[in-house]
Order: sequence, then structure tokens, then C-alpha cells
Amino acid sequence: MKTLTDFFLKYAMVLAGLAITAFGVVAFVLSNDIMIGSTTGLGRIAEHFLGIPVSAGVAVVNGALFVLALVVLGKKFAASIIVGTIAYPAFMGIFESMENIGSLTQDPIIATVYGGVICGIGMGLIIKSGASTGGTDVIAIILNKKFGWPLSIPMYGIDGLILISQVIFAPSAEVILLGIIVTFLYSMIAEKVVLMGGGALQLFVISKKHEEIRQRLASMIVGNTILHGQSGYQAEATDVIMCVTNGRELHGVQAAILDIDPEAFITISAVKEVKGRGYSFDHGLAKQMRKEQGK
Repeated sequence: MKTLTDFFLKYAMVLAGLAITAFGVVAFVLSNDIMIGSTTGLGRIAEHFLGIPVSAGVAVVNGALFVLALVVLGKKFAASIIVGTIAYPAFMGIFESMENIGSLTQDPIIATVYGGVICGIGMGLIIKSGASTGGTDVIAIILNKKFGWPLSIPMYGIDGLILISQVIFAPSAEVILLGIIVTFLYSMIAEKVVLMGGGALQLFVISKKHEEIRQRLASMIVGNTILHGQSGYQAEATDVIMCVTNGRELHGVQAAILDIDPEAFITISAVKEVKGRGYSFDHGLAKQMRKEQGK
């Protein structure tokens, strides 16, 4: 019963997040011609050149990326994004059909702030639930799996390219600048929603299968450190894995650990700031770390 309840609560939060994100995009961003990234930005490009609604363009792109995820990443991953792939453009279509949805404000600054904050809240709820809107995240995850790239680099790179692509039909330079602000706002707010005000998440993991977990985390380009400890009750020697990750990657890290050892003892705490090797690094250093960890 608890598992079923957790399942429904999780997807209720996912659907709420998708609806909130779609509302913020349609009511504030699109209605004021502000640039935006991800599949929504591709939908804007399709609207300009093909004359189709943004939601229809998003649905087509999401569908293509879903098929790509199914082929490259497998059924399990594809199943995890199917709700966002379908529901996000569906919610957009619903809001687009509302006649006065774009009349909430015609002030571009207000639209930028509210659009960024509302989209960030929605995205934060989605990520916190371990789900995704599908979209361009799929490309970043494929590059991570195939080449070991940190997820953040292709995510921001793809969003940047989509924003730049909209320059050719932007009505003014102002909406481009506002689009950059929207992107920063929703990224920042989403992170805050996931981390509850923290800058990153620190995990301590105690498990008899610590070596398997260490190797899995290393393959995911998640830096980790082995601490040698002793259990308090039976005074047995035990190794503790400590790692730091961000909110976007938390669900994947936690799922990987529990996949190896469902009984693993995990503590998760928010930390204000993280710097240095093992948390932010380039691809070359990531490969070097993986090589060192494999020794």
C-alpha cells in the first residue's frame, strides 16, 4: 500500500510540476515573445517557420527524443520520461487554447521575472520527483553515458544553441537578453526547490557492497571518497562512501546505490557551497579521475 501511495504522490507532483512549468511558459514567456531554450525553444522555431503551435512543435521534438532514448538508453529510462514527454506539450496545448492567458501582463520585465520563477518552481518539483520533461536532457544523458561528459556541459550548451538560433527572428535585442535572464532564473529557482536552499547535496553511504557502489558512481562521473570507519554497535570495520552531487543528478545517484544494495544506509544533507576537484571538472580531468579510481 505504501509503495502504491508513494507512486501516486510522486506522479501527482510530477504532473503538478509539468502543469506549473507549462503555465509559466505560455502565460508569461511565449505571450511576450521572450526567447527560451530546451524543446520549448525548438517549438518556437517550428512555430515561426512552419506556422504550427508551439505545443505541437514541442510534442514532435519530444516524441523524436523519446524514440532516441528508447533505442540508445533502453526501455527503463524511456519509461521514466514518458509522462513528461506526453503531459508537458499537452498542458501547453491546454493553456494555449485559453483566450486571455497572455493578458496577465504586457510588461516584459514582469513577464521575465514571473515566467522564470514559475517555470523554476515547476521544474524543481519535476526534478525533485526524479522525473523529466523529456526534451533535450535526453541528449545530455546520452553524451554522459557514451563519452563520460558531465551532464551540465551539454545541457547548458544545447540550451545556448537553441537560444542563439532564435536570434534570426527575434523582434528586438531586448527579448534575447530577457530570454537569457529567464534561463538563469528558472535554473536557479529549480535548484533551490530541489535543494531546499542549499548549494549541493552531500551523501554518506554505508553498505557491505561499497566497492560495487564506488565503481558505479565512478562510471557516472560522480566523484566520491572512501572513509574508513567502525560501526558503533558491533565495532566492526566498515567503509563509508562520501560524495557530493547536485539536485538534477540526485535521483540517479540514489537509484544507482539502491539498485546495488537496497539495504544501503544513506544520509543526505544540503551543503551551502562546494568547490574543487571531484565536483566541478572538465572532461579530461573526469577521465583522469575515472582512471585513478579504477586502480
